[in-house]
Amino acid sequence: MTATAKATVHTVFSPPVSLLEEWRERPDKAPLRELLVLGRAPDLPSLETAVFPAARALGARVAVLGDAGHAPHEETGARQAGHGYHHGTASCRGAFRPELVLLLGDDACRVAVGPGGPAWPDREDADGPWTVVATDGGASHPLLADLADWLEALPDAVAVTPWWASHLRHVADLLIELHCQAPAFGDEETKEGADVRLAHNLRRPLIGLLPLGPVDELRLPAASMDPPGEAPKLLRDRLMPVTTTPGVLRDASGRDGTGSADGTLVEWREGDVWHRLAGSPGLTPESLAHAVGDAAQGTGEGPARNCELAVLATVTAPALGPASRPAELASGPGEEEPSAPARTPAPLAAPAPPVVRGRPPVDRPADAPPPLSGEYGTRTLFGDPATARRFEQDIARLRELDAEETAFPTVADCRWTLGPELTRLAFGPLAADEGSGEGDGDGHGGEAGPAVLPDEAREQARAWIGGLAHRLAAEKGAGGHARVRPWSPPTALLVTALHLHLLAAGTWDEDDYGWRTVTADLLGALHAVDRPADGDLPEDQEERLDAVIAVCMSLLGLHGEFEGPEADPVAAAAWRLGRTAVARALPERAADLCLPAGRRGAPVAAGTDVEALGERARSVPDPVAEAHRALAAAHLPGTYEDGVWHLAGEFSNPQGACAKAVTVVAGLPGDLWPGPVLARARGRGAGVPCFMAWHRPLLVRQRGRQWTAFRILAPATPLAAFQSGAPRPTAQDEQARRDLGPLLAEAGVDPLHLFFLLRD
Repeated sequence: MTATAKATVHTVFSPPVSLLEEWRERPDKAPLRELLVLGRAPDLPSLETAVFPAARALGARVAVLGDAGHAPHEETGARQAGHGYHHGTASCRGAFRPELVLLLGDDACRVAVGPGGPAWPDREDADGPWTVVATDGGASHPLLADLADWLEALPDAVAVTPWWASHLRHVADLLIELHCQAPAFGDEETKEGADVRLAHNLRRPLIGLLPLGPVDELRLPAASMDPPGEAPKLLRDRLMPVTTTPGVLRDASGRDGTGSADGTLVEWREGDVWHRLAGSPGLTPESLAHAVGDAAQGTGEGPARNCELAVLATVTAPALGPASRPAELASGPGEEEPSAPARTPAPLAAPAPPVVRGRPPVDRPADAPPPLSGEYGTRTLFGDPATARRFEQDIARLRELDAEETAFPTVADCRWTLGPELTRLAFGPLAADEGSGEGDGDGHGGEAGPAVLPDEAREQARAWIGGLAHRLAAEKGAGGHARVRPWSPPTALLVTALHLHLLAAGTWDEDDYGWRTVTADLLGALHAVDRPADGDLPEDQEERLDAVIAVCMSLLGLHGEFEGPEADPVAAAAWRLGRTAVARALPERAADLCLPAGRRGAPVAAGTDVEALGERARSVPDPVAEAHRALAAAHLPGTYEDGVWHLAGEFSNPQGACAKAVTVVAGLPGDLWPGPVLARARGRGAGVPCFMAWHRPLLVRQRGRQWTAFRILAPATPLAAFQSGAPRPTAQDEQARRDLGPLLAEAGVDPLHLFFLLRD
């Protein structure tokens, strides 16, 4: 029995031991592969009795990680640690406090994040809500990717044994595999709770993850205050509430509970929408105001830095009811609320569309994909490898959607799915025309690129953008040309804009020209973007595409000639591909990408350079257009795509057609086509197709599965040489394929792309 793909999020007010019982009662009897428990002071004797035997019976490997400084149970009480299950401890400059339960199967997962304190396994008076994310049938949830990133980074932030470092990263790999193999987007059940995200303090304090105010109301647990009141002051300074209200959890009879300082439950209201921070951190500066740092600093001097884990969520109702007694915390006018029911779980609200300050929210388009799994900006993408990797996964999922799943997005659609900041990067002035507005500098609007990239981040940024650009350029070569992908235009524009920001930020050294290959890959991706079956993209998007191509071409022209005997191969191949777009380009459509240099020698394009390049493209005959006319005059009409001429129709002698085509194009007057010419012709009926690559004196031919190389010296031409048969070959099979390599490199054609092309 196959489970339906779905992901849900719910809240419980007791430790999530019942998750194991629910797994055991699954109708598909799916095995449990991993049970991971993290806690400050897990009750090992009780877990050995009530939890671990059931987990092992389901086939799970059981692992428990606690705080090295808090072991409340005697060694004699935990009899199976080390042989019945894996047990270890973590240490940092403060306390290791994450409360996490992870159940992981082949295509299902349960993640529970809860309050701190020894709430395992049979305490009824839990300190606060546990947030549970459940996925089935191969579905995923953005929080799984967040958790994988956290588990992978944890061994670098706290001190654990080598085995535990390996195990945590192994579990992270399993989560990433589940997340990447999940369906791109499912039904409404799959999208439920998509705005819940993980919050931790490995790299930055938790207080910095909260939004900048003002908010309408802040609600804090009345009994969860550190004596000096420093943490509530931090929260008020960050959120700037109009009203601060003490709140309490309700017990089963509806009476006020006492609360605890072990875990945090902070809630705030913006309009009618409630938001929540819930998890292990207490309302103390050690939990909220400091980041963990790295393991090497764990024994140094300085303030305590607890390791914390929590969730940020949007909820339909607060879990904290107003206190029934006055409290000195209350400030400002507040409204009375009826008593909350007895700990009824508060369902998580549907994700709200991105909001730009001062403008109304954009309505969700009917067929638009859900928003990305995070709020990305250039600073976060360039400074955090985990965020960059999650962004890459989000972009890959968007590009996998085909025309049957979603329509070609407008700029307004992109604003809902990508967010205002990334839409502004992708579309520049068009995003302003659509009402994205001016940036507010917080990653929700017009966040500017970094003036300069720190040295420690440059190598990672080069590898990341280079790999991302290569994958975009290689998609056509992997057989993707048969599918129409509506999100390929905005994502190609977005990745190109990120690359240009990295160039301006000084990511490459002054004498490092590796960026030119990345730029050429992105030019190939921009040239190959999909278009609607019934026509072109909207005129303004086509204009943006042409203008961005012109900016990239201008950069390649900084260190290489496009034409002539000293032409640079990379620049010349890109020029042949994008010359027509450069001639059409309106420079003002990409003025936002003519950036100032953040480092000496950083390659940037000036607006005047883009204008001059456009004039050059318009003043000199376009070789592709001239080749089209020459082939049509020779009765060989065809199309030019990705560096290869595809002759229209079928031929009784495809070898002769190819020989004639490469001769005609290579013979254009004025040396208009100085590089290699690649052509392909199909045979009539069951006839064998033919492919030729020609650049005097070398010609490489493929017929069927046979590869052959020839030398054709002047004044002979391929047309004359193949007019009555074929000349004597100089190489065959493997050697002929090796001879083809330099021709493809000079023409700027990806060998893998050509391989898939010739298989059709």
